[in-house]
Amino acid sequence: MREIEISRRNFNRSLACLLTALAATARSTTTWGQATRTSSKSARREVIKQPLPGEPPRDLVLVEVTYPPGTASPAHLHANGVMAFVVSGSVVSRVDDAPERTYHAGEAWWEPPGAVHRVSRNASATEPATLLAIYPAPRGASEADLIRPT
Repeated sequence: MREIEISRRNFNRSLACLLTALAATARSTTTWGQATRTSSKSARREVIKQPLPGEPPRDLVLVEVTYPPGTASPAHLHANGVMAFVVSGSVVSRVDDAPERTYHAGEAWWEPPGAVHRVSRNASATEPATLLAIYPAPRGASEADLIRPT
């Protein structure tokens, strides 16, 4: 069996390609907006869970979060931190005591482990928004391990 060596540079390039492809797919899907408009709350869908090389054993988990117009997530925290990338629309975010900030498609932010995500909502009352949450997580972590209510 041949072992594949993954460098940090190759991993980062692969992650960037994956995010670009997912963003293009979400933007080009004509029924996407129609599907999310029928819901009254945000929805989460695990896209991929990939074991990372090295110790300690960890997974990289990519979760798609959809915000129909005017919806939000309740305050929460991520025990292991999370990176968020806005695929479409705009998302208002406030982490810990930092001021609220609006992120638009193509922008991203990092939430350190244990930080309280006080505000996470769609900036629009008329258009849906989608983001990708990228979690570095202990191997086998459940959704409850990735996001916890405050």
